[in-house]
Amino acid sequence: MRVLILVFFSSLIPLKIFSQAAVLEKNNITVGDQIQLHVQIDKSKGEKIEFPVFENNIIDGIEIIKRSEIFETDNQTRLRQTYTITSFEDSLFLIKPFIFKVDGKEISTNTLQLKVTYYKPDSAFISKIDTSNNQIPIADIKPVMNTPMTFNEFIKRFWMYIIGVIVLVILFFVIRYYLRKIKKDEPIFFKPEPRIPAHIPALEKLNQLKEKQVHKQSNLKPFYTELSTIIRTYIENRFDIPALESVTTEIIDEFDKTQYAVPEMISKVKDLLSLSDMVKFAKDKPDSYKNELMIEYAFSFINFTKEAEIIEEQTKTENEI
Repeated sequence: MRVLILVFFSSLIPLKIFSQAAVLEKNNITVGDQIQLHVQIDKSKGEKIEFPVFENNIIDGIEIIKRSEIFETDNQTRLRQTYTITSFEDSLFLIKPFIFKVDGKEISTNTLQLKVTYYKPDSAFISKIDTSNNQIPIADIKPVMNTPMTFNEFIKRFWMYIIGVIVLVILFFVIRYYLRKIKKDEPIFFKPEPRIPAHIPALEKLNQLKEKQVHKQSNLKPFYTELSTIIRTYIENRFDIPALESVTTEIIDEFDKTQYAVPEMISKVKDLLSLSDMVKFAKDKPDSYKNELMIEYAFSFINFTKEAEIIEEQTKTENEI
């Protein structure tokens, strides 16, 4: 029986009473006024206390201007945080309880009311306004004055443009100086080197090939490979036909569009390239007469289609000038 009585009375004794509160500096302000809101709670040693967290507003309509750090008061037994708040709405605000967390348990503060009104001057304030001097004549609005810009104002407004112009002028003279220095000893006009016609290196290589007597050897593949390369290179340089990358039929089709496409020349270049292909790829073995004939075909084709030799005349004209 004594045990039951002891348990009953012990249950009536609270383990701890928390003292948490939210306090406004005053409950009535005018629109735009700033007041302080204090949020505080008692603490014990070893307790983990979490304060309520706000971003920009306490509630809708009440803005936070600044906030203090959480600090200790009353001999380090109470924690407090102070908010400077304001409002720009004419209204009566009900601020709900703030929630603390003490060792994971939520504890609420009291509710608050804040009345925000527009400023209304009373009769005492109005009575202080001096209305006796009412003889001042009403004047027209003065026209816009045309004040000249001073030198300092001009510099402040356009200094970036002035610096830009100065830099451009300096760059102009620097570039001009170096260009004159570089070109001082160089002639303004120079004679370009004459272009070598395509038939000159082609005829030289043909003569060299003929002198090597490669066409009289048993293995004719090197001879026809070099002969085909000489003719294809000449056609490419002379007529801008991609002969080195084209097959024989494509070369003949493109050559047929030129002004030198007479039946005799078409036949000769076709026989030469076709026979070269047969020797290179089909291992055909033409006789010595055929080999000599292909060399003559090559000379005949180049001499018939070569450019007019006017380089010497141009050189003489330039020397006379």
